Amino acid sequence: MTDSPIRMIGIDPGLATTGYALLDKRSGESSAALITSGIIRTNTKWTKSARLGAIYTELIDLIKQYKPDELAVETQFIAKNVKAAMSVSEVRAAALIAASNSKIPVWEITPREVKEAITGWGNAPKQQVQLMLAAQINSGEIPSSLDASDAVAIGLTGYTLRRYETVFNQETNR
Repeated sequence: MTDSPIRMIGIDPGLATTGYALLDKRSGESSAALITSGIIRTNTKWTKSARLGAIYTELIDLIKQYKPDELAVETQFIAKNVKAAMSVSEVRAAALIAASNSKIPVWEITPREVKEAITGWGNAPKQQVQLMLAAQINSGEIPSSLDASDAVAIGLTGYTLRRYETVFNQETNR
């Protein structure tokens, strides 16, 4: 008998475009199945609150439709553009609230952790991350949108952190 897969939703937050990816992975398997991925676009003519509300609503709809067990979202890196950094943080908040309201555990992941988990090197260029993603997805196909493929990488990193936490807990309970 095989255990049921853990479904992870990866989120790459952005006010104009938020990437998402839903993945299934069984414990002990090296690759994950990409269920679906895409982007949530908001209209730049809308107010910020309307844009954040639209992102939240779309995330809730995805959560209701695909029923993920866990959510992985990228944390903010230190940005020179404070206004852009604030917008990304607000989108992260919408994702965190969607997860909280849906009672889904959250993995908050730094860009460096994503690069380390996917390529083994925390300073890997985006192109290397893209190349390595294909090896970690059952279908071998990654989304063409950078925001959606980043969400795949974030979701896969959620599995990595989950595995580390499980091993750590087993070691500490011995």
